[in-house]
Amino acid sequence: MSTISSPCSSHINRFTEKFINEKKSAGMVTLVSRQGEIIHQNALGFQDIASQTPMALDSIFRIYSMTKPITSVALMTLFENGKFNLDDPAHRWIPALKTLKVYRDSNKYDDLEGHITILQLLTHTAGFSYGFDPDNNSVDKLYSEVWDALKQNKSLAELMEIALDLPLLAQPGTLWHYSIATDICGYLVELMADMPFGDYLQQTIFDPLNMVDTAFEVTEDKRHRFATLYGLGDDNPLTQLEDNKDSPFIPPANMGKVSLQSGGGGLVSTITDYWQFAQMVQNRGQLNGLRFLKPETIDNMTRNQVDESLLPLSFNGISPDPIDGYGFGLGYCINMQQNDIGSIGDFGWGGMADTYCWIDPVKQIVGILMQQFMPSLTHSGRLDFRRAVYASV
Repeated sequence: MSTISSPCSSHINRFTEKFINEKKSAGMVTLVSRQGEIIHQNALGFQDIASQTPMALDSIFRIYSMTKPITSVALMTLFENGKFNLDDPAHRWIPALKTLKVYRDSNKYDDLEGHITILQLLTHTAGFSYGFDPDNNSVDKLYSEVWDALKQNKSLAELMEIALDLPLLAQPGTLWHYSIATDICGYLVELMADMPFGDYLQQTIFDPLNMVDTAFEVTEDKRHRFATLYGLGDDNPLTQLEDNKDSPFIPPANMGKVSLQSGGGGLVSTITDYWQFAQMVQNRGQLNGLRFLKPETIDNMTRNQVDESLLPLSFNGISPDPIDGYGFGLGYCINMQQNDIGSIGDFGWGGMADTYCWIDPVKQIVGILMQQFMPSLTHSGRLDFRRAVYASV
């Protein structure tokens, strides 16, 4: 793979260089395509600071929640195969969903007032949480104590047993709240397809799209390409947060794979791999002569599916603050207002280490930013990347 430059590259490279020079990122890989042709691709900075290993176009990244659109596409392939309807109660496949309790206050719980549907799981309106705010939210405190402590050494089925003992934050359909719901979607794929979730992704998405570096683990022969994870430290803006040798994405020596195949945040990938997936979605379900989903299914996934009464979203994947004009589809955040950093109908999502991808069907743009910095949205990189692209395309 080689660097690809175009008139837009100078804007994007200036943004990238500024971020790296200000120590807001160790290194970045950026890609922009238009009308299916890659018009910009570049790698700057370091994949690993200590060893001075330069960032490369084939560096491998923890994409965390950029896994979610892939999981959603996988589930919708089963929808097209007649396995379910969007309004079906999910307890048909996961009986524990029928008996969940909803936290009220002071350790009091209510029964469910309605069934959790697959549509609600795909749109984060099922009532689940993630445990991101344990100091201010009693349900999140439970998630942080139980979910986060156990998630890495459990299988997907074992994790579901633990997670589905936790109460809901809200009654299904009454709140948009970013959550573990997409992990449950991955478990539904496993149950409906009657095979491990990762195997279904490999057969249905990764192999046909030639996504050769996308997986739930980094194999030994690829570890030299695995980017180091950085974040804010007390005295260092680029503190190494994880030793790659001990990363949850590195399988134990006696196992070929990691235990947990998380549909919500478990994949690693490269920018080129992820572009193949994103371009398939932009093409409304097909790439290189292969059909993955029907155009109408992609259209359904990439329009707002959240009731207006539940908007604005508390989190849109671009800015840390609630912003009017965004909705949520089946795995993607949807821009519903014209602005200077997008088009009506553009959609995307990012990952916990500040990776990001969005797709603009109006201008036929795919933009992807890969880096490894936590917590995400500490800096304005996603927003600035979009600005740099639209300023030049």
